[in-house]
Amino acid sequence: MRLGLMGAALLPLAGCQWGVKERRRGLGNLFVEGGKPLLVSVEGEDPEGMLRAAFEALGGLQGLVGGRRVLLKPNFVFPQAYPVTTDPEVILLVARLLREAGAQELEVFDAPGTFLVGSERETFDYHRMAERARAEGLKVTIGDAARRSQYVKTHHPAWRAYREIIVHKKVYRCPVVINMPCLKRHHTSYLTCALKNNFGVIYGAQRWDAHLRGEGFDKMKKKASERVKAAFRNREHFMRALAEFADAVRPELTVVDARAILSRGGPTKGKGKVIKGVNRMVLSGDMVALDLYCSRLMEQYDETYTTDMIRPYLEAAAELGLGQLDPKGVKVLEVKA
Repeated sequence: MRLGLMGAALLPLAGCQWGVKERRRGLGNLFVEGGKPLLVSVEGEDPEGMLRAAFEALGGLQGLVGGRRVLLKPNFVFPQAYPVTTDPEVILLVARLLREAGAQELEVFDAPGTFLVGSERETFDYHRMAERARAEGLKVTIGDAARRSQYVKTHHPAWRAYREIIVHKKVYRCPVVINMPCLKRHHTSYLTCALKNNFGVIYGAQRWDAHLRGEGFDKMKKKASERVKAAFRNREHFMRALAEFADAVRPELTVVDARAILSRGGPTKGKGKVIKGVNRMVLSGDMVALDLYCSRLMEQYDETYTTDMIRPYLEAAAELGLGQLDPKGVKVLEVKA
């Protein structure tokens, strides 16, 4: 039985009967030069040429994926075309290049779980993802955000928004996770990029609780009492949770497809404006540096947006060791393909 929105928000999210594990450790950021994390930004119009140039600039992917199982985590939250959701052609292209680099097994995974979509399969079906992936020899798993049995409870002493974070087993157990977000605006986080895309890995009740608190309960239920509204009106909690959810996942590499972006509103096309011709692919193992770089990119195309909007979760993520907030501490390689 699926949880109602209020039921999800009011669930006790800590101290339950299930066992608690350490957060996913992962392999860490393998893409470093001279002690600085590498960030590669490729300008071009041919996705394959752009990705090949990016992977070469990173020094190749054999050391990351060679002989290992790899999970690709796109943004499949709504049944809409890129840049609302990750371009399925780019997912398949990345999978081919990872196979060339020696990946042992490749799987595409997301657990959309938004209460605005009637079925967790809807976006996968919209893109014919399972059919296309099978033709490429890839596995596809559609997680159910409401099914607790698919998730594992994790803990780290630095977490404050939630003492325990509930992560999908597929991601928790996979040796290599590659994060594949779009670059778009978002009504609560202001921006969706590397850090925010990890929401799709978290148990639905927990992510819905964070969203409700961040948006303000008065936005969801106009007739609620002021006392109830105040309990849920906590943007600071949401920003902290966003960083901690990313800390629970810790993908090894993020590939941001910013050939087109969604500006002004979001995260859907009906609320945002699609801007084509940005023509960028941005890659890094450092999610903080990547979000900061892509935030500056968004500023160039959206006068309603500033990086200060996301600074709270950038600072929280940097504090958790997810990346470098000082641009001087990052090695940025900008190339054309």
